[in-house]
Amino acid sequence: MTRQNQSVITEFILIGFSNLGHLQVPLFFTFLLVYLTTLMANATIMTVIRLDRTLHTPMYFFLFVLSFSETCYTLVIVPKMLTNLLSMSQTISFSGCAAQLFFFMGLACTNCFLIAAMGYDRYVAICNPLNYTLVVSRATCVLLVLASSCCGFLISVVVNVLVFSVPFCASNQINHFFCDISPVIKLGCSDTSLKEMVIFFLSILVLLVPFVLVFISYVFIVSAILKIASAEGQRKA
Repeated sequence: MTRQNQSVITEFILIGFSNLGHLQVPLFFTFLLVYLTTLMANATIMTVIRLDRTLHTPMYFFLFVLSFSETCYTLVIVPKMLTNLLSMSQTISFSGCAAQLFFFMGLACTNCFLIAAMGYDRYVAICNPLNYTLVVSRATCVLLVLASSCCGFLISVVVNVLVFSVPFCASNQINHFFCDISPVIKLGCSDTSLKEMVIFFLSILVLLVPFVLVFISYVFIVSAILKIASAEGQRKA
């Protein structure tokens, strides 16, 4: 169904799997199996960490939060995708599409920042072990998780505003199986080059900053390990 402008659009049509025909049922069971395996794996990780008191450390706290975030991440996309694979009507409401993109982006960005926090945790544990419990305290861990979530969802808010402020007047058919940035913004009938540039810059920022922080952390970690090995070798000599 084609709409003339953004004000009258009430739904989008997800056509990512519409041309697969007889493959939709096998794909449904394949994705369902992968989805359930992912849920079970993350649930197992969280349960083990929760029940085993020896794992109540900063490293496993971050792993617990990351597993929870990954679970939410899959819940945002996969159930709707599985429903559409077996449904004749592969639609999603305008607000549902905006919500899906918001949580998808927010959780994805949060995961990137959480990985950077985990890199920092390992850096302190190996390079500054005597002060580890003081530097990476429970309060610090909670603060890092909150900062990761706030930054992730703040970026998601900016992206959502940029994407859904575009006037949609060409089509409401999204050439994808969920509401992702590129397929949605392509439906706009105005010049979106500036908005796409801002989104691209934010994407690079989200990927590059955690990567650089993790890389620097592990450079220091490897350096510390080599120094320990060298000192041990000299002592034995």
